[in-house]
Amino acid sequence: MNNKLMIKETIAQEKNILTVLFIYAFLLIFFCSKMSPLYPINDWSDINLYFNIGKMINAGKVPYTEAFDHKGPLIFFIYGIGALISDSSFFGMYLIESIGWAIMILFAYLTARLFVDKIYAFIVALVFPVLMLSHTSQGGSAEEFIAIAQVASLYFFIRYFKDDTPVHKPKHMLIHGIMSAITLLIKINLIVFWFFPLLAIFIGLIIRKEYKNLMQNIAAYILGVMIITLPVCIYFAANNALSEAWNIYIVLNKNYATIGSFSETAESLAVRFYLRLRFETFEFLTILTGAIYFPIRHIGNKWGRIALVLSFFALYIAIFSSPKYVHYYSIPYYVYALPGCIVLCRFIRIKPVKAAYITLFILILAWGIRQREFYGLQINEMTRSVKQEGLIYQFSGIINKEKDPTLLNLGLDTGNAVFTAANIVPNVRYFISPNLPDDLYPEMRDEQTKYIEKKEIQFIILAEGSVNYDYFHNLPALNENYTIADSYLEDGYKTYYLYKRKD
Repeated sequence: MNNKLMIKETIAQEKNILTVLFIYAFLLIFFCSKMSPLYPINDWSDINLYFNIGKMINAGKVPYTEAFDHKGPLIFFIYGIGALISDSSFFGMYLIESIGWAIMILFAYLTARLFVDKIYAFIVALVFPVLMLSHTSQGGSAEEFIAIAQVASLYFFIRYFKDDTPVHKPKHMLIHGIMSAITLLIKINLIVFWFFPLLAIFIGLIIRKEYKNLMQNIAAYILGVMIITLPVCIYFAANNALSEAWNIYIVLNKNYATIGSFSETAESLAVRFYLRLRFETFEFLTILTGAIYFPIRHIGNKWGRIALVLSFFALYIAIFSSPKYVHYYSIPYYVYALPGCIVLCRFIRIKPVKAAYITLFILILAWGIRQREFYGLQINEMTRSVKQEGLIYQFSGIINKEKDPTLLNLGLDTGNAVFTAANIVPNVRYFISPNLPDDLYPEMRDEQTKYIEKKEIQFIILAEGSVNYDYFHNLPALNENYTIADSYLEDGYKTYYLYKRKD
């Protein structure tokens, strides 16, 4: 182990290992994320929503006021950067996602090197992201980018709490400020990850009467937060959108979040705890080992020991207390699989040989590819793309016959990917329909009705089973102003209709 070897020194001394890990990150994402150029398109609705709002930003539109969704603003800017690299494919996002995972894997290795030798740290850095892959869906989720920020902060938390260090470096606190601000502007509830470790640092400094160092760290944290949040706030203020950004991202999400009574929440948390043990046994036991056993056994700072355990439970509650839970929400708490892997590697007593590095690289990469099972679908998907079959290709083929087409998707589903496949930059604020109840946010459906009545959109996608299907299907203006140009039966039970404006 390298105890507390500086990052620069580790990179200089172990650059060959880190280079291999960097290549590993790009290969892992190449095979295991549908952002990859290996796959024709990532048809996940959320990803296409982010990407198209990113393209709207690049075209001069402002999120929330001119491009609606209720997610955090930073995810749109990230996808906007990806769209600058390639606005007709996800290649730019593949590069960004790969670089992000490379950073995460680098910090996983650095964290492991605090406790184990090179070969075992290498194993940890290979295995940890594969465990996370089990919940990454098709790649590129908001939770993935949050997990990268968490792993970076987790390294510095563990580095500090490992021993009973008297003072805390302000430059490390600056990083915590930046990482927590990234999370704040992507998915606000997950910022609980930082609460207890930061509190433990501040309490420790107060107890030791290190008041100067305390003030330096508070200032550094605030500066780190401002580095991320201030440019975003200035952007919205300059576009007269700061109030609307607050109302949608903070107020609307607060109203949208539904948490039951204490007994209902406790029951939900207990049931989901059991389900994790029942169906994700190895992964969840590794996470619990990293969240509970690791701090108790390997953290010397008593406040840090308590803080890391509480941080896990706070994150678990934030993720699983909502009845709207879906599997990829779990990605952020998988960061605790990192110390869990370190614990497991400390029990290995095999003398390594140099050939082990390349062998492990190949075997664990193959495990990762198997984890997502996208590679087995790749031939079918590429064949489908060549034949122009499937909802996305069928509808986009019709749309692309028109000059400068416009599109509205009255749902949050596969129809979102048609924007990307047809390379359409949305021209209206409510170009898709997030799953918001009409009684909570009626403005969206009202405005979409006006688009239809005024014939502002050339093509409209409406899918059976969408939130407002019955309303729009029976809307007189839709049937008066539009005709069904095509339809597609998806998975044998859900029909999508492509409407075209009557000229």
